[in-house]
Amino acid sequence: MTGAQAVLAASRATAEIFGDDLLCSFVGGSYARGSNKPTSDIDLFVVTARSNHGRERLLAERLRDLHLAAGLDFDHCGEILTLDTLDTLLAFTEHCIAAVPAIQRSACYLADCPLSVFRKGDVVFKFLADPKTAVHDPAGLLPALEARAAAYFSAWPMPRIQPHKGLLRLPSGSPQQQLADLWRNRDSADDWTDTPVGIGLERWFGTELPARSEALRPAGPVTVAPPDGTTCPLPAAGTTLAQLLAAQCLAFLHSEPEGHR
Repeated sequence: MTGAQAVLAASRATAEIFGDDLLCSFVGGSYARGSNKPTSDIDLFVVTARSNHGRERLLAERLRDLHLAAGLDFDHCGEILTLDTLDTLLAFTEHCIAAVPAIQRSACYLADCPLSVFRKGDVVFKFLADPKTAVHDPAGLLPALEARAAAYFSAWPMPRIQPHKGLLRLPSGSPQQQLADLWRNRDSADDWTDTPVGIGLERWFGTELPARSEALRPAGPVTVAPPDGTTCPLPAAGTTLAQLLAAQCLAFLHSEPEGHR
């Protein structure tokens, strides 16, 4: 199986598994841009009418099997969101960057930080703005979502080059580090999908975000990035930036490391 064949198979599997609950799906990333390499992964984006973790896990496992069969890299389940969760995440991301423009230049954006809800929202906006292939849009959602993404990047242009990617240093023993270690340990376990980049994303990026966004309202915009772009800005307790970013960090929702949700 080739990568191109795996892309089509992933699209067919999505429609088969979700049936009438599928509102929109497409493949983005390198396959859509025509820049894929022999081992490039498949960046699948799926929007459903309602959450069904059983179906989501089935698609994630099918996607992993297709990557294995085609000799492709695999490190995530794709973006599988309900329409309500997608809207909540996009609204939060728009709200967050208006309050904290400096987050664009912080490690929580420039590194693959598993704790940054903002980064997740930004990734979703990029999916919606970028080229697409294997498009399936029975509900006609894409035009409005693409227009929303275009408006977002018009207001907040962001470079693709991420100079600090992979260099984020989480404080030893911090809630952030404990969560990152927990999610890393799940990669080879049966609960590999139970992370903020896995399935059931409404658990991570759904109902809690509106309440957390209230922490962004009292203060004015924060426009000064942390002095060291490779360091997580949250540990400096008491600073305005730390307080604002803490409101969108998963680690601060829990006194103990995240377990099954």
